[in-house]
Amino acid sequence: MKLWGGRVSEGQSDLMKQFNDSFKFDQRLYAVDIQGSLAYAEALHSIGLITSAERDSIQKGLEKIKDEFDAGQFEAKAGDEDIHTAIERRLSELIGEAAPLRQLAY
Repeated sequence: MKLWGGRVSEGQSDLMKQFNDSFKFDQRLYAVDIQGSLAYAEALHSIGLITSAERDSIQKGLEKIKDEFDAGQFEAKAGDEDIHTAIERRLSELIGEAAPLRQLAY
């Protein structure tokens, strides 16, 4: 589901999709987005919303994603409308439903 799609029943026009999809521009922000997600996962753990095992899994997944970007091996997919949704998608692929993806959407 797209970030804006929660209450919208009709699809997005091609023109708006081109306007909204910023991945090709903001992919250079991958390191700071991952850094923010790591900090947020730690905060969620510190207040008891996720377990130590979930935090550790998230951390390992995010570190692998950063390694993929660093090596030029991150594979973008058609639904990656921005850097954060691309990282969320990949994290879900790596660690499955244990990733509290909506909680990481800060």
